[in-house]
Parts: sequence; structure tokens; C-alpha cells
Amino acid sequence: MAKLEIKIIRGHKYVYIKDKVRVNDKYLSVTVYVGRLEKTTTEQFIKKLGEYQIAKLNIFTDFWLKKKRSYLDDDKALNLEELHYSYRLFGEHYPDEMKRYEQSVFARYVQGTTAIEGNTITLRQAEELLEHNITPAGKSVREVYEILNFRKLRDFLEEYEGDVSERLIKKMHSIIMENLLESPGEYRKIQVLIEKAEHEPPPAFEVPELMRELVEWYRKNRRSMHPFELAVLLHTKFVTIHPFVDGNGRVARALMNFVLERNGYPTLYLGLEDRAMYLDAVAEGDKENYQPVIDFMYKVYVNQHRMILNEIYGKIKNGEIRAFPEMDELLKQFMKLKLKG
Repeated sequence: MAKLEIKIIRGHKYVYIKDKVRVNDKYLSVTVYVGRLEKTTTEQFIKKLGEYQIAKLNIFTDFWLKKKRSYLDDDKALNLEELHYSYRLFGEHYPDEMKRYEQSVFARYVQGTTAIEGNTITLRQAEELLEHNITPAGKSVREVYEILNFRKLRDFLEEYEGDVSERLIKKMHSIIMENLLESPGEYRKIQVLIEKAEHEPPPAFEVPELMRELVEWYRKNRRSMHPFELAVLLHTKFVTIHPFVDGNGRVARALMNFVLERNGYPTLYLGLEDRAMYLDAVAEGDKENYQPVIDFMYKVYVNQHRMILNEIYGKIKNGEIRAFPEMDELLKQFMKLKLKG
């Protein structure tokens, strides 16, 4: 909790703002010097509150920018971390709006990830189905299951406390493909083809070993690699292996969002309009050229969540302190100190 601290030096009172910033699983201290109490005006203090928020943002972003990066340049990484920080503030200070925003994003994600695979249910129909169980007229039972299964997956993941593992991946597939495949959750035993890929996926007998290696790669890099790169690369490497007969793209995108959300980032969603460019970028990843898919996902991601970034970060930069309750509390503390003298 932010607070004001007074230090008396040679008979004068000097004001400091002190707080801690939660970064990952740590709390890092932040201290901002305000000035001499008797000489600092309310307007000057309000400006210092803006500096205090910037200081918190800088501590947060500095931590994440130190993560290993191979494909994100400094500007892209900084934009992602400003979004990361703003998203957290959005949730802390506007919980009701955050809930509505997350519901909207979830519907867009589900409708988009299934539309890429051929589902014709519209966004509005998906929202009514997910939120009110209203089945759209003229749609197949399969299309309805494809949408509803993601609600089951969300419920499962909300209770799941573990990390990425083969067991989790098989469970995710079994939920996503429930009532859609004869044996969901089982690795394929036949050869399959990937749309727009220039080479075939590995033979079925190699899949178990390749999946073990994929999980080992994830565990080796999960703490050192930037979470956005980690999420996108896990998705792309998974698609290259293509471990299941069907549903690989949906599982890959669910895995990507699982990693993003576990690290405090918002959900990434793709729409039917992104399909061609998405498949082209993933096809490059099939050749271990990951820059196109990172660049593509980054552009889509920042654009779709720019509202949060602009609103929250803009308020921080402009010193609109009444956007955040803690800022009002600090101002009240300052006014009481001024009255006491």
C-alpha cells in the first residue's frame, strides 16, 4: 500500500512517496522524492504522483525487459510490457469493467479460433451461446460443441494449478475435442497433413518423443525467456509436431494463451480475417523461421488490446490521478500533512 513518509533533516520536513511493486512473485521497493513539505504545493504534489506512477511502471518493465529475447526488439518488448502493466492496473482499479472486457475477449477468442478451422457461428451467436446457452438456428451440432467445449476448457483451467505438461496438453485436447473425435486426448497413430505447409509432420511413431522434448524445452526456458516469445514459440513448435489427428490448431492457440495468462498478460485472439496471414506465418515456423510468426502475433496482439494501453497508460502519463483510488488517498494524506504543518 502506497504511503507518504516524512524525513526531518535540519529541522525541515521532507516528503517521500513509498510503495512496493509486485513483479512476478517478488515485491520491489519504489521511492519518489516529493520535496520540502512547507514549500510543496498541491499542484506540485499532483505532478509527483504522476512521476510515482511512471517510476512504478519503469520498475515493472525493467524486470521483464531483462528476459531473454531472440525475436522481440526493445520497442516491441517495451510496448508489450506497458500493455502487461496497464492490464494489471485495469484489473486492480476497474474490476467490473475488467470482467466485462474479459468476457468479450473470451467470446472473440472462441469464435475466432473455431472460425479459423471452419466453424460458421458468428461472434454474436457465440456470445449468446457461451453466456446464455442460446443455440443458434441453422448451425450443426458439431459447430455448437466446438464453441461450448471452450467454456468447459476455461472452467477446467480456472481450477488447474499446474504448468504445461503432456498430461495437461492431452487433457486440453480431450476437452476441446469432446464429442468431436472418437478418442480425444490421444496422440495420433497415422500420418496427417498440415494446410499450407511445405513438408509433412513427423511420422506418428516419433510424436511421443517429440512431445516429451517439447515439454522439456518449455521447462528449460519458462523462467528465462520473455513470456510472449515463450507462448508463441510453444504454439508454433506444437503445430509443427501436429500430435493429434485433429484439433491441433485449437490446442496450440489455447496453450499460447495459457502461458500468456499465467504470466499476467491478456488473451490473444485471432479472427477469420487473420487466417491467411496466420497460416503463412505458422508455415514459416515449420521451417524454424520464427520471426514472421512472432511479428504477426505481436502486431495483432497490441492492436487488439490498444484500448487498455491507451486508456491506462495515458492516464498515468497525463497525471490523471483520480483514475486510481490510491492516488486520491495519497493526496488526502498530503493535505493532512500540510494542515498539520
